[in-house]
Amino acid sequence: MSRLTAEEAQLLSEVSAERVWAHAEALARWEKVSGTPGELAAVDYIQAQLEACGLKTTRYEFESLLGWPESAGAEIRSPERRPMRAITHGLVPSTPEEGLEAEAVYLGAGREADFRGSEVAGKLVITEGMPSPLKVLLAQEHGAAGLIGIQEEHIHELCVSPVWGTPTTKTARNLARIPVISIGRADGEYLKGLLKAGPVRVWVRARTFWGWRKTPIVVGELAGSVEPEKFVLFSGHHCSWYFGAMDNGAANATMLEVGRVLGAHRGHLRRSVRIAFWPGHTQGRYSGSTWYADNFWEEIYDHCVLHVNADSTGARGAEIYHALCMPETREFALGVIRDAIGREAYAERMPRAGDQSFWGHGVPSIFMSLSLVPPELAAERGQSQLFTAAGEAGPVRGGLPWFWHTAEDTIDKLDPEVLVRDTKVYLLAVWRAAVEPVLPLRYGETARELKETVEAYQAAAGGAFDLGPVVDRVRRLEGLVAEVDRLAERVRVEGTSEEAVRAVNAGLVGLGRALVPVYFTAAGPFDHDLAVPVPPVPLLEPVRRLRELRPDSDEARFLKTELVRNRNKVMFFLRQAIETAGRTIAAVREVSGDQAD
Repeated sequence: MSRLTAEEAQLLSEVSAERVWAHAEALARWEKVSGTPGELAAVDYIQAQLEACGLKTTRYEFESLLGWPESAGAEIRSPERRPMRAITHGLVPSTPEEGLEAEAVYLGAGREADFRGSEVAGKLVITEGMPSPLKVLLAQEHGAAGLIGIQEEHIHELCVSPVWGTPTTKTARNLARIPVISIGRADGEYLKGLLKAGPVRVWVRARTFWGWRKTPIVVGELAGSVEPEKFVLFSGHHCSWYFGAMDNGAANATMLEVGRVLGAHRGHLRRSVRIAFWPGHTQGRYSGSTWYADNFWEEIYDHCVLHVNADSTGARGAEIYHALCMPETREFALGVIRDAIGREAYAERMPRAGDQSFWGHGVPSIFMSLSLVPPELAAERGQSQLFTAAGEAGPVRGGLPWFWHTAEDTIDKLDPEVLVRDTKVYLLAVWRAAVEPVLPLRYGETARELKETVEAYQAAAGGAFDLGPVVDRVRRLEGLVAEVDRLAERVRVEGTSEEAVRAVNAGLVGLGRALVPVYFTAAGPFDHDLAVPVPPVPLLEPVRRLRELRPDSDEARFLKTELVRNRNKVMFFLRQAIETAGRTIAAVREVSGDQAD
């Protein structure tokens, strides 16, 4: 059942199909590769449009390490000669001018288990699907000479760097050091047929740009009237492959239209709204959002209540809706889609992708891509591990369309009706997060998933490592958070005092600051995990490996030491959450007169 209010219905009716389409057409005029004149032209347009709608804008420039392909070639050299259609990828090194020739080895999906026990040193590794950062890491770790992905008929451009954002002295060692290319399905099947018959040698050549360029971030802001220091971050990248009409020109059009409609109702905003357009997503592995996360760390930690990300809206044929979310935002995300457009969506755990650069701050988030095409029209068929959170493998229900990250992503691939529909979802999400007195967060689901995850890790460890203290603490947390959720719902429904609203919100934000990092990060608050799938409670996940190791081995002893330290970190975050929940319960009861049952 929809819970759309009359005010919200009026708000959604103000989305202008003509305006949002005009923005999409304008932004599809430029090739928007980061660090190039086309990107700057698009950013000038975006900033001018934000200012025309009355938003205060700020532009930041910073140096970003960028990489993009220039040319590539591939050829079977033995047992016969046969050229293959190939491209290389972003933030990978060039081969020598003469190219590189080596024996090929086929490793199926290219998962960790596929690499284990296979002799790949000095060879070109062939895997199914798009090359992913995880595959790059595994290939390098096992000494491969290079990596080749077998894509489908349409070969998609990618940045395959495992390093999230601009590298540091610690993360630079994880940059791609081997050539990475993709070939099409027909060539891939032919190559696999030869490999079944015996040894095959393959030659590859890749030329890439790899260097530093200045890139712009533009942020438009609408000030809230009750808590202006608090803000909802609504973001999307402005860079693209080729003209990028869908990815991400259409999403930028969505963001501009959301800004216009919100600007006309700014007096109703309780909290501020920041609309941020990132560079370096496409050719810099999220360098723009990471720079913002690093350089405004305290401001984000202290004041950001929710991150809403927009990517690839308005695709022709996109009729399936999914809600990328965290446990605490799941109900909110699904409800927004249902109320805005009358569609039932399915929820998915937020993957490590798409400018999700604020997990370390403890900022909850929703969305990235939103509307999907059926699997038979999709670019990705589940083999690259690019769009799935760790542990979320399952049937592919939909995906981004076949023209994603290709030169075919042009304005004719967009559907004006889908673009308006998607825009309404984002508008309602940002509106509710900025307007509703009580934040739309429910941490009972988070505590439950934490408990189930830690219990599963304890069972997997057997007697090899003790997670009992963590299990006990998270069970205690579950009960406290259930009470916080109960009190928050009462304040939400009954509209009690402003003091109660602020006490509840302070508690909900505080729970996020403790539980988002522990559930989604290993690097913690001040660094960024690699751009690879992240399992729930990643600090404790390595406990699964202990039973595979000889107890008296060096590796087992090293791992136990690591797990003791990781357990300490998890216990600390859980203690923070328990203390926050206790303070919140006491504060809300005091100001609202609510007593424990």
